[in-house]
Amino acid sequence: MEIRRAVPDDSSGIEQIETLSFPDPLSKKDIFTYICSEGGTCFVAVEDGEVIAYVIGRMIAPEGEIYRIATHPSKRGRGIGYRLLSYMTKTERARGLECVFLEVRSKNAPAISLYTSFGFEKIGERKNYYKNPDDDAIIMAYGHF
Repeated sequence: MEIRRAVPDDSSGIEQIETLSFPDPLSKKDIFTYICSEGGTCFVAVEDGEVIAYVIGRMIAPEGEIYRIATHPSKRGRGIGYRLLSYMTKTERARGLECVFLEVRSKNAPAISLYTSFGFEKIGERKNYYKNPDDDAIIMAYGHF
């Protein structure tokens, strides 16, 4: 498995995982924009030439925000998300990243477990933030905050 910065050709693979992972998937155009924009940050895990996981966010030093992270359902449970977070934070530190924020559904126990094991801490909550299905958002941060 290789982890690297995403390139435009990765958009289709990311879109496929988005569709399998979220009730409100990002469009291929939105994914392309994150990959190509100056403040966007997007990394992928690739196996046998196929995107199997990704992390998408925005970085405006010294802060970053993770918008999406997902692994193909058939590849989950292998620690790929953890390795993506590690690669992203190490790589973006070179560009001035000091802290990262994210929001996660309060009922998404696997994601919360991943973030907590990586070192994210809960810093807030937004009631009734998500729709389809309705859920609260937990705000988490990692780094100097």
